[in-house]
Amino acid sequence: MKPNTLDSLTVRITLNYPDATFLIRMTDNVIPSLIYSPKSTPEDRFADERSYAGTGPYRIVEYVPDARVVLEAVPTYFGPEPKTKRIVWVIYANEAALRAAVEAGDVDIAFRTFNPADIVDLQQKGTLQVVRGPSASIRYMLFNVTQPPVDTALVRQAIAYAVDRDAICSRVFSNLNTPIYTMVPAGLPPEGASIPVFPERDLAQAQALLAQAGYSTANPLQVNLWYTPTHYGTTEADVAAVLKQSIEEAGLVQVTIQTLEWAAYVKQMSSGGFDMFLLGWYPDYLEASNFLAPWTTESPESLGTYFNRHPRYPLYREKMEEALSAVDEAERVALYQEIQRLSAEDVPWIPLWANNQQAYMIAQKNVKGIVLDLTMEPHLELLYKE
Repeated sequence: MKPNTLDSLTVRITLNYPDATFLIRMTDNVIPSLIYSPKSTPEDRFADERSYAGTGPYRIVEYVPDARVVLEAVPTYFGPEPKTKRIVWVIYANEAALRAAVEAGDVDIAFRTFNPADIVDLQQKGTLQVVRGPSASIRYMLFNVTQPPVDTALVRQAIAYAVDRDAICSRVFSNLNTPIYTMVPAGLPPEGASIPVFPERDLAQAQALLAQAGYSTANPLQVNLWYTPTHYGTTEADVAAVLKQSIEEAGLVQVTIQTLEWAAYVKQMSSGGFDMFLLGWYPDYLEASNFLAPWTTESPESLGTYFNRHPRYPLYREKMEEALSAVDEAERVALYQEIQRLSAEDVPWIPLWANNQQAYMIAQKNVKGIVLDLTMEPHLELLYKE
């Protein structure tokens, strides 16, 4: 990428290769770490309010890691004046503490993460605003395609037939979350890219595939299911238990649940130490490729799939490069759909549920200006109290 300054307000950027997502990447959720000036914001002092640089309606005036961020409106902001001059963003240790704080009136707005039961309960009580926005967050299961015994496509396909998404959503999430059958959330650009490609639950088919792969009652498939207990909230153990039960209902398979805290989890994942494991995704940018490329063509080793060592990796890479260089949007949609269909055959992942739970905002009755959209970011500049 070669930037060329044309005047004080114009920069021309010439890309080294075609990329249909470039403009989205440049304009969607731009944060100062992407645009800092070495003179105004040295990289190692990014969080230091004395040298902070940004382009938004607020600036950081106080930052206490894992505790709070204090924002103040920027008087020279080029856009509409923010409705609220000062915002204190408090970080709570867990879901229970967050609920207690909002019910006590200690906070005006609470956003991510509530327990599903708490959301349902607060909706029924009616003493607070409970607002749901659209969600582009997903949860899924991954496989290291080089790690026995899941290095065989038949095994991964069998597990895809055995998982019970409905049970997870109803038993663990009070039906706030909904099953998904592709990694690409509906509604993302380009329009029509998302198609359901993974099968509905079919235990007979799961058992047939396991038998075809050589497993039997006397020789069952033995596989680990890894999860991290706190990074995704307090429901992860329940999710793992439901998955274990549903997969084992196919017969011919035994699932051992394994756990690691997040730092160790990431390290083991990227070193290829997992066979089957749970992960979640919140998009870097709102475009279908960001739900397909990371685990297959961009960062397959750091994200634990090791798909760059799969025999069909070159095909995925070819299709993704064609899609990102396609000027015609319909052509790009067709290529994204083809990658999704391929993934249902190769099964590097199993999409499980749309993480709607993350899109709820709980607010006091006097809070106005709540706008929630697919970015899943609260529009702080629009919020105010009556």
